[in-house]
Amino acid sequence: MFKRFFILLGIPVLVGVSLAGLEPLMAQNDEAIKAAQEERKQRFKASGASMKALYREHLPAEDYQAIKAEATVLVKWAKDMPEAFPFGSDSDNDEAKPEIWTDFEGFKSAAKAFETASLDLQKAAEQNDISLVKTALGSVGASCKACHKKYREK
Repeated sequence: MFKRFFILLGIPVLVGVSLAGLEPLMAQNDEAIKAAQEERKQRFKASGASMKALYREHLPAEDYQAIKAEATVLVKWAKDMPEAFPFGSDSDNDEAKPEIWTDFEGFKSAAKAFETASLDLQKAAEQNDISLVKTALGSVGASCKACHKKYREK
């Protein structure tokens, strides 16, 4: 009888202790998710600024060094992008569609297409060929548009 009593008393105590031990982990997870959300917002703003600079400044000036530098920023973001969308980091405060997480492999493929297009832009800039740069930049823009259409609200 006492054995059952201690077992019945012990189970809720163990569960309570176990859950209490998880609370700091859940708080860290919330902090990590907020950090991921903030990072991706900033990185998307930066990539948007890169695209504007490419079209408005560097392409008309045929500034191949600046084009290559902006392409490098885009390549790095493309590689990092999937990590900026950890599971559970969806939010009402951003424009990410749920499809990012329900079709994460497709999202990773879209990021890879963006990376490939950005690498092609880098290579075109290294060749100092404006027609190659224009074609490559068009591909970068198309990869952005395709991803936004499927994975971004707005």
